[in-house]
Amino acid sequence: MNLLEILTVGVVATAASDIWQQAQKPLTGIPAANWPVTGRWVIGWRDGRIYDPMIGKRPSLKGEAPVGWAFHYLIGAVYAALYLSFVVVIAKTVPTLLNGLLFGLVTLLAPFLFMKPALGGGFFGLRAPNPEKGLFLSISAHAVFGMGLYLGELFYQGLF
Repeated sequence: MNLLEILTVGVVATAASDIWQQAQKPLTGIPAANWPVTGRWVIGWRDGRIYDPMIGKRPSLKGEAPVGWAFHYLIGAVYAALYLSFVVVIAKTVPTLLNGLLFGLVTLLAPFLFMKPALGGGFFGLRAPNPEKGLFLSISAHAVFGMGLYLGELFYQGLF
């Protein structure tokens, strides 16, 4: 495992999730994640606003879109590093579609227990408007991210 492998796996998995979010939108009417608002949240950390339930009502900030997208892909790379470390180093096995999918679903803990509550949506996003849509999008996007971890590894190995 090396930095190029981690970045490749993380970018492929995150891009797969982003493509899924755009592909499902015409069928379900559920909009993709709003990464500029995430960027606004991240920028707000410097002012001590980690818990910011009013984030959606705050004015846009200069640079929030690139910050949000960069944060999104950085988290994807961190998850890829954790996934590869667990699978290869700790479990001493290889990435598979199943362990990628399972890991992707485990990554739901972060948005469900930290990010959604921090942005005012409550645990699992149940206080957000249309929580069932948010749950569908989160679960499906993280499942696709998990499958993307495996596809990213295949791509890195030159098998895809």
